[in-house]
Amino acid sequence: DGVADPPSSTQQYTERLYRLPGSFLCYSPLLSAPAPAAAPPSVASGGWVTFGSFNILAKMQPRCVALWARVLKAVRGSRLVLKAKPFACESSRKRVEALFEKQGVAAHRLDLVALMVGTESHLEAYSTVDIALDPFPYAGTTTSCEALLMGVPLVTLRSKCGGDEMCHAHNVGASLLSSVGFEEW
Repeated sequence: DGVADPPSSTQQYTERLYRLPGSFLCYSPLLSAPAPAAAPPSVASGGWVTFGSFNILAKMQPRCVALWARVLKAVRGSRLVLKAKPFACESSRKRVEALFEKQGVAAHRLDLVALMVGTESHLEAYSTVDIALDPFPYAGTTTSCEALLMGVPLVTLRSKCGGDEMCHAHNVGASLLSSVGFEEW
């Protein structure tokens, strides 16, 4: 589509690129998906905003951690829920805690959640998140669709590959938000 792969893009592809109207992505939600939470978790917690990302850890690059830490420091009392398979291992949790502590965010502000059994449980975990944060430079795809399905607003950052060039992997979140009418997120 024209957001993920703008017509001006000079990015190289092995196949001929056809830009589709709307979004390049087809997403079919789980038929037994739980209903979205009736109210944002910040209402139940007394006002503390909870950010979240359920993407693979490889997408959490140093610039991404630095920006998310700045967001946490700017929003008083906020928390960050990160959900990823490696958090079953204490050394993975400690490594991520250290990355955020290096940026001035204490470990007690992080909820590091391991893989959950069943897709329904995974989707229900979005009920703990007020605002989903899309990783960069490599944006989420399925996890972004899941957050939106569960009624969680997604904040994404359009970014460039280098120079002035936009590239697909960096702008999937922007494409998804554009296709559902939330370009400003």
